[in-house]
Amino acid sequence: MEASSGSTGREWSVSLIQTKMMAPRLPPGCVQRLALLGRIDTRRPNSIVVVTAPAGFGKTTLLAGWSEALSGSKHPVAWLSVDGEDDDPQQFGAYLVAAFSRASEDIASQAQQLLNNDALTPIRTVLSVLLNGIAACGRNVFLVLDDVDRLTAKPVLDVVSRLLRYAPDNMHVLLGARGEPGLMLAQLRSPDKLMRVNADDLRFSIDDAQAFFHRAGTVPLDRDSVELLNEATEGWVAGLQLASLALSQVGDATKLARNLAGPSSGIDRYLNDTVLAHLPPPMLKFLLCTSILERLGPGVCDAIMDEAGESGEKLDWLERHNVFIRPLDEKRDWYRYHALLSDALRQRLMRQMPQEVPVLHLRACQWFARERLWPEAVRHALAAGDLDLAAQWVENCASDMIERGDPYTLLGWINRLPPDVVLGRLSLRLAKVWGLAFSLQTTRASKEIGAVIDEFDRMRREEGRVIDAVVLEEINAVGALTAGISDDSERALELGSTVGASGVEVAPWISRYAQSAQFFGLLYRGRFDQIALIRERMKNRVETTGPARHYSVLLRDAMYGLAALIHGELPEAKRTFEATLQLAEPALSPLSAGVTGVASCLASIYYECNELDKARRAIAGRTNIALETAPLGSLVRHTISAARLLWRDGEMGSALAVLEDGRQVAINRHWLRLKLACDAETVRLLIDDGKLAEARQIADELSTSVPALCEGRGGSVLETWASYCVLQARVLLAENLADKAAAILERQLDTLVKMGWRALEALVALLLARACAQCDAAEKSFDALNRALRIGVEIGLVNSFVDEGAPIRALLQQFRQNAGDAASTEVAYADRLLAAFDELDSSSRSGAARPLRVMTSSSEILSVRELEIVNCVALGLSNKEIGRSLKLAPETVKWHLRNIFEKLNVSSRIEAVQSVLGLGVGEGRAAM
Repeated sequence: MEASSGSTGREWSVSLIQTKMMAPRLPPGCVQRLALLGRIDTRRPNSIVVVTAPAGFGKTTLLAGWSEALSGSKHPVAWLSVDGEDDDPQQFGAYLVAAFSRASEDIASQAQQLLNNDALTPIRTVLSVLLNGIAACGRNVFLVLDDVDRLTAKPVLDVVSRLLRYAPDNMHVLLGARGEPGLMLAQLRSPDKLMRVNADDLRFSIDDAQAFFHRAGTVPLDRDSVELLNEATEGWVAGLQLASLALSQVGDATKLARNLAGPSSGIDRYLNDTVLAHLPPPMLKFLLCTSILERLGPGVCDAIMDEAGESGEKLDWLERHNVFIRPLDEKRDWYRYHALLSDALRQRLMRQMPQEVPVLHLRACQWFARERLWPEAVRHALAAGDLDLAAQWVENCASDMIERGDPYTLLGWINRLPPDVVLGRLSLRLAKVWGLAFSLQTTRASKEIGAVIDEFDRMRREEGRVIDAVVLEEINAVGALTAGISDDSERALELGSTVGASGVEVAPWISRYAQSAQFFGLLYRGRFDQIALIRERMKNRVETTGPARHYSVLLRDAMYGLAALIHGELPEAKRTFEATLQLAEPALSPLSAGVTGVASCLASIYYECNELDKARRAIAGRTNIALETAPLGSLVRHTISAARLLWRDGEMGSALAVLEDGRQVAINRHWLRLKLACDAETVRLLIDDGKLAEARQIADELSTSVPALCEGRGGSVLETWASYCVLQARVLLAENLADKAAAILERQLDTLVKMGWRALEALVALLLARACAQCDAAEKSFDALNRALRIGVEIGLVNSFVDEGAPIRALLQQFRQNAGDAASTEVAYADRLLAAFDELDSSSRSGAARPLRVMTSSSEILSVRELEIVNCVALGLSNKEIGRSLKLAPETVKWHLRNIFEKLNVSSRIEAVQSVLGLGVGEGRAAM
């Protein structure tokens, strides 16, 4: 692990401990277990071998020998020695990708790019990219996870389970553990793909023991003596090593065998008798003090011993005298004690020098901090009981993690600290809010920032304290961002506008996030003119940002593009998103969270402009990432675009499944605007499919709550209310209650004109034209149609017209007939729209939808009940509807869906439908 350069002390080293990803060097004279290696080798490919045995049975040596043999045959072998610090999904994922990168750079290059440049991308997505890289490499690839039983946190176990369950055919995995790993291994592989090696398999035979003593070369032994010692130790490798060391003092194999087999035998006793008792006192003290380390190097050992320049010689001496120590790298910069020795030493240290333990940890902490090896510095500070120091190390690096857009690592470290320590440090509390906001934990983020603001108000009011202006600016900025992600546009504008207004200099990234929130608020005030003015002023500023510091710029540019899109400046929005994507995609990876948000908005523009192939490419492979990471505005565009593309392809059920995925996200994150957008589109599709009763049911359910929540309110709620009004109007039109629909639409038009939301104004005008036509109000109908045409030709709308189907087509045909040979912009535009209708007639939507077919591999994985549920999902049924259809409680449906997602390695309804029924993946179409 390399130290970061620079002298600020405020950089979080993202380098990993390289020795964790290197197979330990085999000790001199190591006995090769050829029979075991042969057994393991016959199990590949696509198998899991689990080597489970207590410490000292040669488990790691066996794995290292297997790794060395494979590497010698030019096979890529990824090695990872797991420790307690890896019980975090983000860190474990980083090590996993780095281990495969060490084995072969081309295997993990895309996954590594995602991790390096876009820490917001979910680790499951990174893992999928990694597995795809392994599958595509064309070679057998091997992974060793040693000490995998040290992973206990469910999120990390889920990562490992996913890795093992969906490993491609060319991947072979070995797991090493002292005890049974916390993984449901029997569910991950069929019996013929799972092999177990246990302590009995690892015990030395007499021939193994004889080879061991011969290579150890301590005291010559005949076969009878070897057999005696091997029987006394029961073939336990560590016991034989202790016996080898003891022979130099005892000399009598028979007497030694009796002692080893006696009732008082124990590892502590024999480590003491054969190793520790014969060490010089300074060497014993060195072992005791440095036993607190997971890995030992001369520098950190010097710091712990409070002496300079002697530790390197001591480590070398211990290795030469075979004192249960192993070098971790060829240069011998790092070592590790054998687990038996380490455990025994730590227990003795606590018995003999308990008061020294915190001091030793503190010295280690200070050394790791000087080297900017922050994770280890924090671990030792916590072990030392110095919680404030641990908090300081996290605090020092928090801003760097925020700038990098790495909320998961940041929150992981903050969560290691006691809550009261975090509560007493404002910068850590603010860092936590940033992390929660970035990871879309909106409820918690809002609660946290609310508590911070309330406390500051109290301090100023009751204590008269003067708050640092820079701190106040950051509070306002993170509060503005949190409000924006929570869809509170008014609060976002209020707080975002204050940042920088006082003239106080803050970090550029803080200003950019505040500007993003300000753009969001202005958008829902209908003030695109102010957004454009701020944008123009920004062009004169020179901003230097590398790939690792992209998020504040990316979010601000995307928010400007979204404002242009909603205002109806489609060409400007398209230019903005395309330019942003062109810069972001190569820097971040096409499947990154940041790129997905931009591509989602761009897809909606491509779809509107009838550039369907471009829209499909922008959506392809990104739906799950969008569902997990996209902010509200981007997710609305992604979900609606994906649903409409599937609907165009005749896959109604899949389209409804996508919308239900979006609806579930909306419910979980309390995003009413997203839910209403999904509801409105669902109603449109249901009516198109002749399911008016289902559409009416949705409209009635919403009418009991939405008006009270939204009617008469401003800000982003206006868009929610617009979706509700359009939904209700569509149902009324389908029920031939056009007069009531027209009244709703006319009121909505007035609001949209004031807001300057021209694209939505055109859609409402179209629906009004249809409503008036149904009421036989021809003049009003054509006035509304002309209004929609004037807006549409100016901003380039196509599919807002085409997707309204036959009623709008008939109105356009009548408009064109009335115009005769007159030449005008609107007439030419109407001709283009009618041509788009004709094109739709000849497209795949005019053909029958593809029949449902259960794909063989999926049918073998899922139970009959689970297949029933997937079929219901494919019909576009919601959880409630599935429950009613199959007579299941909604919670039971959710439980089945979770199992289905896990079995299929998917995270959404649309993916499950595509996996099981083959929908959405036809020739020439990219999967959603």
